[in-house]
Amino acid sequence: MKTVVNVLTNWAAMVVGMAITFVLSPFVVHHLGDTRYGLWAVVGSIIGYLGLLDLGIRVGVTRFVARHEAKGDKESANRLLTTSLVLFATVGVIAVIAGAVVSTHLAWFVHTPPEFLREGSIAVFVASVTVGIALVTGVYGAVIAGLQRFALLNGIDLTAEVIRSVTTYVVVRNGGGLVALSVIQLVIVSGRGIAYLIATKRLQPWLHIARSFYDRATRNEILSFSTYTTLLHVSWMVVYSSDALVIAAIMPVSEVAFFVIGGNLAQAALQVQSGVSRVLYPLVSARQATDGLDGAAVLVRNSVRLCTIIVLPVVLTFLTRGRTFIGIWMGPSYAGPAGQVLVILSLGLCVFVSYQVLTISIMALALHRGLVPAYMGEAISNIALSFILGKTMGVAGVAWGTTIPRIAVAMGFAPWFCKRKLGLSIREYAVHAWIRPLASTLPFAGLSLLIDRTWPVSHLPAFFGQVALIMPVAIAGTWIMGLEPSERDQIRASLRGVPNRLRRAA
Repeated sequence: MKTVVNVLTNWAAMVVGMAITFVLSPFVVHHLGDTRYGLWAVVGSIIGYLGLLDLGIRVGVTRFVARHEAKGDKESANRLLTTSLVLFATVGVIAVIAGAVVSTHLAWFVHTPPEFLREGSIAVFVASVTVGIALVTGVYGAVIAGLQRFALLNGIDLTAEVIRSVTTYVVVRNGGGLVALSVIQLVIVSGRGIAYLIATKRLQPWLHIARSFYDRATRNEILSFSTYTTLLHVSWMVVYSSDALVIAAIMPVSEVAFFVIGGNLAQAALQVQSGVSRVLYPLVSARQATDGLDGAAVLVRNSVRLCTIIVLPVVLTFLTRGRTFIGIWMGPSYAGPAGQVLVILSLGLCVFVSYQVLTISIMALALHRGLVPAYMGEAISNIALSFILGKTMGVAGVAWGTTIPRIAVAMGFAPWFCKRKLGLSIREYAVHAWIRPLASTLPFAGLSLLIDRTWPVSHLPAFFGQVALIMPVAIAGTWIMGLEPSERDQIRASLRGVPNRLRRAA
């Protein structure tokens, strides 16, 4: 039940966050203009690379906290907290220094009109300070995640996001630009970090920071786990953040806005998956500690299937109706280029979602060293193809440069790796990762395409109403083809227990 609550709170936070994005993004784009919004996206990409100084430590903290909590080892938890804070304080300073260097040489990275260069440079430096603060305070957020208290974590994050969004609306409406936006981020991240600290102290009052708790063995354990995590994060960042930089390098910076609009929606689909995988990560680690690798492998296999089924309705809606949605949301002028980007990226996500779930699980099992060559190969291929195809096909070519490597690694590497590390056959992986999820949701995709062709709408409430109207088809397909008999029995039992739980709550 705790796992279900954690997943539901993750989704609730995600839904509210997406709603904020849908409302705020058109407002910000139209007030800043394509050029300044494109520059803001480039600033975000640069800062994303500074976030690589995380070095995978936060992910390691979450994993080790989950293990120490499962074993009741308070001494190790204190050593972990103190040692992690020392490491993050060091990389936080490095992030600020690197941000200062980049801000003074921003013209080397971005082809932008001179009148926006100073504004962008200041925004980069302020954002680098934000990254430094986020790195240090993120340790406490990782502790909360390791304790599997996602309802609390989501409450803090969601409150911060709502405040940021309201402040952004007010500031941009009154003529604020990139510097004001970066200052808002700085203040919100600082406040969120303080909330993380207070929450951690209340959850585990015995957690302390002390010089005596700094431990070289703990440091080496964290860094040993985090070395390969860092390489994965570098590859992730290249895949997710390089596209804006590639476009800014070979096209006018205003073109970045078209890609970012479609790319952000594709990322929103992955956030649906993240709502489950955030809970799955400490759960797999704890399962390995109690039931060994075989017990964890069963959990991973089922999670790959269920997570993919959950995300596919979103992905298939974008694939079949992406242009329509963006035309209604952002305006007709964005439907063509941004809609095309979304459709191309969604095509890759149909098979890539399962690979993301597998990756999170493999990291929780500390078997992620073997993922590094595949992720680095994907990142290198992404950049090369994005440059080549972008020069001939524009932003759509950059989208294909991202999608082609995704499909190749998800369908070529993932089944082989899963067989080698978890003992699942290639056929078993294919059935759980692609065949059953796609079979469950294809009727939904067909109806979605039919509605798009025959039932035009002009505003978002009607669009979402159409999606809701055919969602029962996806649910029925999942029930018939996506779920195991034992899973259907568990759902029936859970539903039968709802009245009793409601009476107890009353």
